Amino acid sequence: MTQATSEITVTPARDYGNEVGQGWPGVVAPAPGELLSSWLHRLALANGVPPQYFGQVLGVVGGDWSAKLDRDLPGQIFKLLVERTRLPAEDIDGLALHRDPLARLRLRQITGSGDARTSTARVNRLQYCPACLKEDRAPFFRRGWSLATRVSCFRHGCRLRDHCPACGGGIAPARQNRLLPQNFCVWCDADLRKPTLPAEYDAQRFERLIDDLLRVHVAGHGRHGKTSLPAMLGAACFAFKGETTSISRLPHRVRYVLFRQLADGMTHLQKRSVHPAIDLWTRIALAAPKHSDLVASLSAEITSRITPRAKARSRHSDLAGLQLAIIRLHSNRRTSLATAMPAN
Repeated sequence: MTQATSEITVTPARDYGNEVGQGWPGVVAPAPGELLSSWLHRLALANGVPPQYFGQVLGVVGGDWSAKLDRDLPGQIFKLLVERTRLPAEDIDGLALHRDPLARLRLRQITGSGDARTSTARVNRLQYCPACLKEDRAPFFRRGWSLATRVSCFRHGCRLRDHCPACGGGIAPARQNRLLPQNFCVWCDADLRKPTLPAEYDAQRFERLIDDLLRVHVAGHGRHGKTSLPAMLGAACFAFKGETTSISRLPHRVRYVLFRQLADGMTHLQKRSVHPAIDLWTRIALAAPKHSDLVASLSAEITSRITPRAKARSRHSDLAGLQLAIIRLHSNRRTSLATAMPAN
């Protein structure tokens, strides 16, 4: 706008859409190992929209809109995210849990309010490591935390948590109606990063063996004629509140106690329909104490095969060999120069 002596001239600004195109103003790169819903919540905050309302931007309804996209990412929403963020399609697709070989062991998103004031306050939604969230520059939830077979943090050695330490409410970042990072409870605003107790060694050893077995399964996923390890582990049922249920529906507290009991050989698994599933859990529990010994013996075997050759070489022989190589190189260079010089 310019002002002259007798009149005011108004110059229209350029259209915002022409300036930024179809992209969103704020774009955040996914963190390594991040869950799709976690990235969507951070993307919402970057664009000034509370996560509770960002589902409407994507055309998804419901209080747990982002948890639905974790397990079923429709093509039109996937295309919209690629167009508006301009991020590589494979980066966004890799955050979701669809086409997941470990789907049977992912924690179930049980319907409920999650509010600490209701009877569904302790429903199992998300679990997390407080120490990891504290280290994050922008707190985010990992894909590995969505596995029911994970009860501790391999990095910090502490237990995971699936509820607010202050009010006991479920972890539901998609219901955050303010511009707050994901380390704050949506029900009482308490900080979720209160430390948890260290995980017991036997339970964590059992957990690590299962994790190693699942890695082997994923590496060979898609091979014909192979029984799915996650399907067998997920088929076994455990007693909880007088009923039998799969491990993917148990809260963290119950799963942690279960792992301790399995490691101590005190739990009798209940048969449902597939007996091999029960036998598999038992065999893994029996093998867990020997798992670290197996790794140690394998390392020793590899070291023993390498060490003799290393010892056979001495510093003097290496130096002598180097000197001979230098002499040969120098001799070759002199011969080459003599050959290349023109005759007098």
